Amino acid sequence: MYDEFLKKVKILETMDAYERQTVADAFVKHFFKKDDYVIKENEEGSEFYFIVEGEAVATKLIDGELKQVMHYKAGDYFGERALLKKEPRAANIIATSDELELVSLDKDSFNRLLG
Repeated sequence: MYDEFLKKVKILETMDAYERQTVADAFVKHFFKKDDYVIKENEEGSEFYFIVEGEAVATKLIDGELKQVMHYKAGDYFGERALLKKEPRAANIIATSDELELVSLDKDSFNRLLG
């Protein structure tokens, strides 16, 4: 189901069809509406996300002001830093399109399949 999508994700482009299917089997779907927070800065991270459809931005509190630091679109991913470094979330991720479709891997699946 996600094979074509996964071929376009930069960090996964070297995987073969079997490896991509193994990753896809572990995915959990998520849907968000415009202005919904997907993750919040400083929260504990437990999932790694891929954007299937839609757009989002990363915002971060810098010098007491909320600033946009990144823009995400289909094929982009986020959330890996909190899982790899066991640090709190580095930024907020907020849906900017009317609908945002994501798939995620939980911490255990991420470590087993990609870690």
